[in-house]
Amino acid sequence: MRPLRWIAIAAGALVALVVAAALVAYATIDMDAIRRYAEAEVGRLTGRQMTARTLSVAVWPRLAVVAEEVSLSNPPGASRPDLVRAREVKGAVALLPLLRSREIVVESLELDGVDVALETLADGSGNWVFTPKGDRPAPTPSAEEAKRPGAPFRLSGAIAVVDAKLSWRPRGADATNIAIPRLDIAPGIEGRYTWKGTVDADGVRWTIDASTGDPVVFARDRMPLDLDVRVAGGGVTLTAKGRIEDRGSGPVFAADSSVGWTAGSEWLARRLPGLAAREGRVAARIDAGERKVALDGLAGDVAGSRFDGTLEFDARAKVPKLSGRLHADLVDVPKLRDSAPSSSSGAPAQATGDASPLSPLSKLDADVDFVIDRLVLPSAFEATALRGRIVISAGKLDAHPIGLDFGGGKVTGRVEANASTGRARLVVDGRGIELARAAPGLEVGKNLSGGATTFAVDLQGPARSTAAFLGGAGGRIAAETGPMRVRGVALDAGGSAMTRIFDAVNPFRRVDPSTDIQCAVVRLAVDKGIAHADRTIAVETSRLTASASGTIDLARATLDLLVRPRARKIAAMPSVELADVIRVTGPIDKPSFKLDTLGAAKAAATLGGAVATGGWSLLASPLLQAGEDKSPCATARAGGKSQPANAQPSATSGDPLAPLLRGLFGR
Repeated sequence: MRPLRWIAIAAGALVALVVAAALVAYATIDMDAIRRYAEAEVGRLTGRQMTARTLSVAVWPRLAVVAEEVSLSNPPGASRPDLVRAREVKGAVALLPLLRSREIVVESLELDGVDVALETLADGSGNWVFTPKGDRPAPTPSAEEAKRPGAPFRLSGAIAVVDAKLSWRPRGADATNIAIPRLDIAPGIEGRYTWKGTVDADGVRWTIDASTGDPVVFARDRMPLDLDVRVAGGGVTLTAKGRIEDRGSGPVFAADSSVGWTAGSEWLARRLPGLAAREGRVAARIDAGERKVALDGLAGDVAGSRFDGTLEFDARAKVPKLSGRLHADLVDVPKLRDSAPSSSSGAPAQATGDASPLSPLSKLDADVDFVIDRLVLPSAFEATALRGRIVISAGKLDAHPIGLDFGGGKVTGRVEANASTGRARLVVDGRGIELARAAPGLEVGKNLSGGATTFAVDLQGPARSTAAFLGGAGGRIAAETGPMRVRGVALDAGGSAMTRIFDAVNPFRRVDPSTDIQCAVVRLAVDKGIAHADRTIAVETSRLTASASGTIDLARATLDLLVRPRARKIAAMPSVELADVIRVTGPIDKPSFKLDTLGAAKAAATLGGAVATGGWSLLASPLLQAGEDKSPCATARAGGKSQPANAQPSATSGDPLAPLLRGLFGR
């Protein structure tokens, strides 16, 4: 038993020696000196003031420093005095390094009740950007050198953050709040530190799994901090692998980053249900710092649309600038539209007060080129090789040149807007388009063939909203197509109401296997959102012709037209009674119509503008007095100005046929 007794005596002596050393250390510790040293060191590193309400030391079972009500000040202009607050900070310090070389080696550190408030200040800077005081110390070459004796402070154990919260408030926006139940930072292998914990944000529990370099060496000597981070929650995963480093004017974050989501993502389903319907991913090389963010190697697959490119946002100048290049293999407009958030009321958003949607043009400059290889449009239409350039400068937007291939032809366009005038202009021109190739859903060669088409749109109007632009637009709309052969399925594509109108205009459609359209012409003059047609809408087929006059309300998407069909005199064609006039009214997608089969329209030709038609006389008279126009398309191309030689003079409103016309026109 003698060896055991000697071991016990030695162990007791060792404990007594450690306790004595601890008592000596405790007796010689100057708490005020420690506090002053800590405050001075933090002030030197951050340029901010750190305070602690109380500071105490415990020596058993190990030396521990406990600070209560700790705070780190905010820069001037912040919403509250402190950037960071903590109820309690507890740190365990190794005794032997402290006694031997006065080296502070933290074996564990716990921060309880931390409250961090990040925000963007009025000058655009972040309150988290520190400005060190005095000359910057020479950076430590490596983390290993920081661990050698003589280093004033190093971390050898774990850090625990308990019951913390973090808020982020961009300038002019509401704050985003994050709760951190627990986050553990512990030393790993090869000088790495592991970060594991949970975060509650926006109703979702997120898990953090990361590894970094030594955070203390990074904070003390501004050495680069390598990091590899993965955050996941609600069916969404964010990753970043790179580093945070100091390039002379502040910290810079450079990493390969990505965000991906699974089909049915809980987090996305509450915000963008369309995106949550299928999995997606966006990745980029991010270089962010010094009020500048660059995205290189940008690539993504969102709602069936695949894209890549580069973007750079530079906020260092008085007016921030966005520049870059974007390329997309595929953009599916219907899927993207379904993915967009919808208004809860279903009504379009309206600008409040005197605010204009163009006002942001004065706050941002931009120069972005884009290319889309394939563009899927509503109703199964497709375009290819969409190219363009968007330039914003001094409050003016100029999207030009814009071009695409569509239906075997070319479409070019330009969009202009001016924040100072609040007005916009849209110019679109299409040449060499074949409807048979532009509408794949109609089965080229089976239900539709031919249809060489040209069109031109030039509209200017107020840019408060799409409805305001259309409601106040002025300019012109023109289109022409033909010849082409159309089968019943293609005509039926307009819906049941349009099918009935086609049947009334062209009764041969139900007996002929197809309709040969020789030409269709539209010439509209637009004034204050109303498109006017005065015999400038026309169609000619192998069996009949038709001409139309009236108005189309662009903002409300409604029309009010008189259509006059005429059968061509062709040998061996059976005698068919056509409606003299058809009035088409209501929404463009679901119009209604009224037919005249009693000869009232013929009588109206002798009444002219004197008939009390409730404002229709100016439009009805030229149409009904036109006689037999052998080429309505030519008349429409000429602006509807040609008048037949046998036009009848107008009569008085006392004609007995007036009630018939009132019944026809619903007046």
